[in-house]
Amino acid sequence: MLNVALCSYGMSGKVFHAPLITAEPGLKLHTILQRSEPTALIDYPQVSIVKTFEDILTNPEINLVVVNTPNELHYPMTKAALQAGKHVVVEKPFTLDVDQGHELIALAKSQQKILSVFQNKRLESDHLDAQKIIESGVLGRIVEVEWHYDRYRTNVTHKKWKEDNLPGSGTWFDLGIHMVDSMLCLFGKPNAVFADMRSLRRAEGSTDYFNTCFHYEDMRVILRSSTYVSEKGATVAIHGDKGSFLKFGQDVQEAQMIRGLIPGAIGWAQPGADNYGVLHTHNNGEAVRTIIPGQSGCYEHYYQNIAAAISGNASLEFLPQQSLLGVELLLAGEASAKRQELIHL
Repeated sequence: MLNVALCSYGMSGKVFHAPLITAEPGLKLHTILQRSEPTALIDYPQVSIVKTFEDILTNPEINLVVVNTPNELHYPMTKAALQAGKHVVVEKPFTLDVDQGHELIALAKSQQKILSVFQNKRLESDHLDAQKIIESGVLGRIVEVEWHYDRYRTNVTHKKWKEDNLPGSGTWFDLGIHMVDSMLCLFGKPNAVFADMRSLRRAEGSTDYFNTCFHYEDMRVILRSSTYVSEKGATVAIHGDKGSFLKFGQDVQEAQMIRGLIPGAIGWAQPGADNYGVLHTHNNGEAVRTIIPGQSGCYEHYYQNIAAAISGNASLEFLPQQSLLGVELLLAGEASAKRQELIHL
């Protein structure tokens, strides 16, 4: 049994990490860092509450540290945890600087510790369905992909690290990293990027709209997000020389976890009726249109793999190198939007 410490009990800690950790038999939620009121004890009365990060670093009983803090703290806290001899899971984005990411990867290797980034969107129906369709070859040569992560959110949360115009803030780093990660998993590194980014809700705010086009040799991948979309279309559209695939609806796992449902519960990760794909192919001049039910997601697989990798029973699937490449693309997209020019990668 591996003891886990959680560095925050905000939304990501309460909704994602703590439930997924407790659902994994190889892990034990041991410690939670809460500097103010120990509200986590309401949900997890058995855990230890500490008020300083140093309390986590100096506790020899803790094997794995989850750095789920604001983006600018990912690098220093991950570095300190690795230096203290802990395995580390860090929230996305991995770092805000490519050199810092390389340093952390080298440090984890020298310390012989697992370092992984929590890329849970790879385990949602959008990504899984897109992967299945692409790998099947049914669309032929893929020429264009458009991926959306839209919301209708007019309010400003006043969380500085998310809403103010600061390094690593805004939806490009918060949501765009998910689509960038899926793109890298499915197609590898692109050749160039051209991006347009804006703050729609307030001029002085961080990015809450982006339209980013990544160039591949014979394909374009367009990543889009806006906070003013009240009627959503397809979340993913994939077009090839033999047909198209459009994916609708949203993965249910996050909404279920907000309601307190966890892996293993009845109905866990079962797609709703609005979660489906439309496959439209052409064969010998005949068009065929098929409705494909969405796949079930599997958030639980992330910590299953982490526990197995630390125990030496499996290879780590969520490697930091790919997440660092994602950071490189985030920074390139941001630079492209600022300069309004194509950035070669």
